This record gives sequence, C-alpha cells and structure tokens, in this order.
Amino acid sequence: MATLTSRLRLTRVLRVCHQSCRPVPCSQTLPVNTVLAKDASLPHPLVGALSRFCHNLSGQEEQEIYSGILSTQIKLVKSFSLGTSMIGLACQPILYTYSSTGNLAVVLASGAFLSFFTFATPLLIHSISKKYVTKLYYNQVEDKYTAYVYNVFVRPKKIEFRTSDVNVPEIPGMFTTFKARNVPLFVDMSQFYDVSHYGKIMGYDKPLDLHWDKELDMTKSEAIAMKKKQKKLD
Repeated sequence: MATLTSRLRLTRVLRVCHQSCRPVPCSQTLPVNTVLAKDASLPHPLVGALSRFCHNLSGQEEQEIYSGILSTQIKLVKSFSLGTSMIGLACQPILYTYSSTGNLAVVLASGAFLSFFTFATPLLIHSISKKYVTKLYYNQVEDKYTAYVYNVFVRPKKIEFRTSDVNVPEIPGMFTTFKARNVPLFVDMSQFYDVSHYGKIMGYDKPLDLHWDKELDMTKSEAIAMKKKQKKLD
C-alpha cells in the first residue's frame, strides 16, 4: 500500500513538472513552487528541490516582461554627458597653464564655468534617469522580479524585489511609479508585454480597503487630540 501511494505521488509530481516546462504564455502560468505547495502530501524540502529541477529542465531563465522605450535615448544622453565631462576635465590643466600669463578673472570664470558643467550636468541627468527601468524580468520559479536601471557610469544596475517589497506611494514623486525596497522606480504600463504583471506589481490584484478614515473628517488639531486621548486610554 505504501509503495502504491509513493508511486501515485511521484506520478502527480512528474505531471506538474511536465506542465510547468511546456512553453505557455506567462500570464497563464503559476510559479512551480506555488503549484507544488498545493500538494500537502509533499514535504517542504522536496517542493524546493522539485521546483529547481523543473526550472532547469525547462531551460528557461528569467523571462523578459518589460522593455523601456526610452532606454536607448537615455543611454546616449548619459554617454554624451560623460564624454563632455571628460573633455572638460582634460581642459582643466590647459587653463591652469594660462593662469600665470592671462587675465586671472577670465581664467577663474572659465574654470568655474567648465567645472560646473563638468560635474553638475552628469549628476543632474543621473538624478532624473536613475529611476527609469530599462528592462524588467520575472522569475517564475522564485516568483520575483528583477529590474535594471543605469548607474552614473551608464552601467546596468540590478534591483531584485518581490511584490511584498513594493510600496506604491499615495502621492507619487516625480518620475516615480512605485518603490521597490525603498528604491523609486519608473515604468510605463503600455510597455509591458503582459499587463497583468503591472497590475500585480501595483497591487491591483489585492482586495480593496473600503474602510473610511475618520481622521479625514477632522481638522489637524482634532486628530492630534484624539490620538493623545487614545494613548492615555491604552
């Protein structure tokens, strides 16, 4: 009887692995570990091992679900800004050689002008573009996302997060769609290959909280007084 039960469990596991390894659309699939976890007869270590086995068997790595339409433009602008900054740094010694013979005021003004655009322009561009997500991948096995942005030296920077790490601010800042591990990121919904991932990241699949906050009907002083009264009662 025990042998028959073990065979039935193994058959069920192999069927799940076979279904998870078939090339189906990402919106119609579930993480393998989620599917296996529904089978309470399987121990937890076995679920993790089988999910990794199915992932390796399918031969698919992280699936690309988003590509920023402005990725190329941002890379070109940042590269051009860094190039001009390097030229400005190279011109600094030339200005210093003329400082002893030329007009000191003109030399100082030229040096300050070049120094400002040498350092300020790349930092200003980076402060705006560092939030822009160029690529976004989804790991079906581990149920996590990997976002790529450009750092100040135009190198890809990887940010891994899960939906539990996402915080959508009530009042989003400039060029900020959501925060992943307190890192502000910007994405365009129309550039998702599967819009369901956008809804999942933004928390649109979660139940709505329809409870009205009574503090919204009060003034600031009344809300503070009510909180102090609650603290005294506690």
